[in-house]
Amino acid sequence: MSVAVRWFLAVAASVLVFFLIAVPWALVVPGGDDPWDVIAPVAGVFAAGALAGLGWWAAQGGSGNVYQSAETTGTGDIEQIGGNRGGTAGSSPASVRQKAKGGGNINQVGGNRS
Repeated sequence: MSVAVRWFLAVAASVLVFFLIAVPWALVVPGGDDPWDVIAPVAGVFAAGALAGLGWWAAQGGSGNVYQSAETTGTGDIEQIGGNRGGTAGSSPASVRQKAKGGGNINQVGGNRS
């Protein structure tokens, strides 16, 4: 799923949360004892919380595919890691394909390595 679609879903869901809280509250309260200047901020806090959580999810971006294969002909070690390795975050690759053969040590990393 693309980042733009994730952000659209996050914003749409937070607007939905606002209305799911505000509209029933306004309909249930008899005689309008709770005016919109009370209902709207409370529903806004819940919507902001939903947007914070969903915004984190949207900011993660789409994950790429990592295809790795390795074969050693001797007693070498094979280490394969898909994704980020280290402290610096970056965008995931769209697609990574790696193949390795040999008699020594093989180290493959698909994604960021820092």
